[in-house]
Amino acid sequence: MSQKFKRPSSARRHIKLETFSSFVSGARLRKVQELLKSDDGDNKPDAILCIAGIDSRYHEGSTELIDYLLFGFFERRKAELEQSGYEEEVIDDIVDQIDLIVLIRRHEVDIYCNPVNYHYLLPYVAHWTNLRFHCLLDTEYEDDEAAEEFKIQSFVAMMLGVKKVGIPHNILGHPAKFDHMMVEKWPIIQAFALEDYKGGGFFTLQKKVVDVGPQLSEVYSQVDPCSLEVLLIEQMTQFERQWQTLIDNLDINISTGIDKLTEEKVCEPLWSYYKHGSVGSEDIGGKQRQPFVLCGTNSRRIVIDDVRSCRKSVNSEISKCGIDNEPSKFMVCHGISPRGPLCCTRTYFLNGGKIYVLFLL
Repeated sequence: MSQKFKRPSSARRHIKLETFSSFVSGARLRKVQELLKSDDGDNKPDAILCIAGIDSRYHEGSTELIDYLLFGFFERRKAELEQSGYEEEVIDDIVDQIDLIVLIRRHEVDIYCNPVNYHYLLPYVAHWTNLRFHCLLDTEYEDDEAAEEFKIQSFVAMMLGVKKVGIPHNILGHPAKFDHMMVEKWPIIQAFALEDYKGGGFFTLQKKVVDVGPQLSEVYSQVDPCSLEVLLIEQMTQFERQWQTLIDNLDINISTGIDKLTEEKVCEPLWSYYKHGSVGSEDIGGKQRQPFVLCGTNSRRIVIDDVRSCRKSVNSEISKCGIDNEPSKFMVCHGISPRGPLCCTRTYFLNGGKIYVLFLL
């Protein structure tokens, strides 16, 4: 990494969230730490491990926890990073979270990162209690072999004394099956077993690995000032945009005739938004709640319950959903934010080429 580039400012003013504060940041960390062992009597993990980027094969659960603790830092700073003057591969390291390992214990935190990440991360974590950074100097990081050696040594040192380690495997709203042997496929975990680094052998033989995803999902669901700001300013805006697209498309189809218009076609904007935001989840098309549009006789309670719980799917033509196969006079639309708490159900009346909303849940 060349020294001629301007080092990024670590000033608080560069954090885009208006409601961000050291209090909110510390509160998020404490909520995560409360999931860990406090004495010898409980059965909780000793620590929670997050390995980001290629070193964990881009593990989604680790990314989600890091995003929670760093307030979506990487995505928010992407535009700024692209104008920072750093080389493209260095920017990719930051944006893709390469060279970032976070180990959270009950009363302390270890972070391994590269020199560029360090200055960008500092305003988000400097106020954390008992924080230790494992980071090379700029000149040392220019030697790729030495940098990789230091990363592995730092990881082994961070894990000393940890017997039971939690992995944030589940994604919020999308539980996934956990296999503790999965972590043995991660490059940094494989390096842990090499004799040169004195890790003591295979990681999963030395440590008991458990999934803390379900517990973390409850933590993520709790509202704080920053999560409320993101919900209202970002997620709500995206959600409303997709819903308006649904209405606009339906207006066009009604004005040109709805003979071949199906419920799935009407629901397409809500479904595409949900599916795109759920990329990486193992449960797409599974048992999780999903968006739907039901018209006329398909909107009976028994059908809604079956579709809502994914026990069955329905896709009828709107022109045949009414009583006696007549055109439907109304429809029920249900939309869900893929990774947030937003959920909306509306009933619309279809009459004379116009759409009327009945109520909002």
